[in-house]
Amino acid sequence: MQSVTILIPTRHRPEPLARALKCLAALDVPAGVAVDVLVVDNAREAEAAPVVEAADLPFPARTVHEPRPGVSSARNTGVEAATGALIAFVDDDCAPGRGWLAAQLAALAESGADASFGPRIAQLDAAGASDDALFLDTYSRDLGAAMGADVTADHARLPLPGAVFVKARCLAGAPFDPRLDAIGGEDVLLFRQLAEAGRRFVWAPEATMVEFIPKSRLDARFILKRRFVSGQHRCLIPMMLDPPRRGETAQLMAKGALAVALAGPVAAIGRLSGRWPVRATGLLMSGLGRLTWWRRGSGLYGEGHR
Repeated sequence: MQSVTILIPTRHRPEPLARALKCLAALDVPAGVAVDVLVVDNAREAEAAPVVEAADLPFPARTVHEPRPGVSSARNTGVEAATGALIAFVDDDCAPGRGWLAAQLAALAESGADASFGPRIAQLDAAGASDDALFLDTYSRDLGAAMGADVTADHARLPLPGAVFVKARCLAGAPFDPRLDAIGGEDVLLFRQLAEAGRRFVWAPEATMVEFIPKSRLDARFILKRRFVSGQHRCLIPMMLDPPRRGETAQLMAKGALAVALAGPVAAIGRLSGRWPVRATGLLMSGLGRLTWWRRGSGLYGEGHR
């Protein structure tokens, strides 16, 4: 019997959590697979248990409490408490397709890989704004690879929600770095560390995961901040490796300066027409983040999570 723990961190989101659990109840679970759901309540005062208890799930579900606010701390607590040989990650604002888990398990079985990933599809709660293209480009992620394709080299672009890992080979100890609790990037760092340790990742194109984007995130200023922080991650991650890759960070900073010089005028001109050009804006903010990667501002997660 193959065992899978579906891990869901949550913080002050009872309605999205209920929606995610409802989608899990409709999963097509292959024969010979035992599934359980583990919800990590990351609120200071535990509040998720009633939502989990009210969910009509066809498999066991429980909650654990992690009062320290932060994405790494919540996920580490969940990994430690998980009992499955495989751990599948679902965020509370996501909804897996019916065939999501079956597709991930098939990719792992056919390839013998250490982890499997699939597309993340953004769905805007309030569409119709002039910046919708920017929002969709920011939150969606699809490598367009074939079933079972090796995507280890694309580790920096892989989405964590929806991924399934072999726990013993990928998630020993506390795999997510708590220093990234507030700003994120803990998944990018982990994927880099695993890739350098020889772990192998594959793609499952049918393992779709929808991410619902609330109105609070459909704000150009928030997206620009997110792109900026993403640029910081690109330079910060090499410096957090052992040993630090200072040369790599220096090269990334140089590319950031070039991106600012080239994309800045294009983004500014486009904005005058009433919208942010998707590619130019992303390059501009990412470049600015790379040039100031060591400066930690207000976080996107933990207490600053929207």
